Amino acid sequence: MKTNITYKEISEKIDKSEHTIKQWKQRFPKLLNFVKIGVFCENNNLDIEKIKKLVEVQEAVKGVEG
Repeated sequence: MKTNITYKEISEKIDKSEHTIKQWKQRFPKLLNFVKIGVFCENNNLDIEKIKKLVEVQEAVKGVEG
């Protein structure tokens, strides 16, 4: 699983320059975070259903630990 998302990867996925993406860090940090999550999911073949299942597993583990 690839966990590190680069500015270059983001720029290629959404057709923006790396410079634009880097500016988002200061101007639109929440937007950049959401875009990183989207690129991460796409790179790791995660769709909404897979994410829901991961959350369910995480909650089940918390229940066992708690």
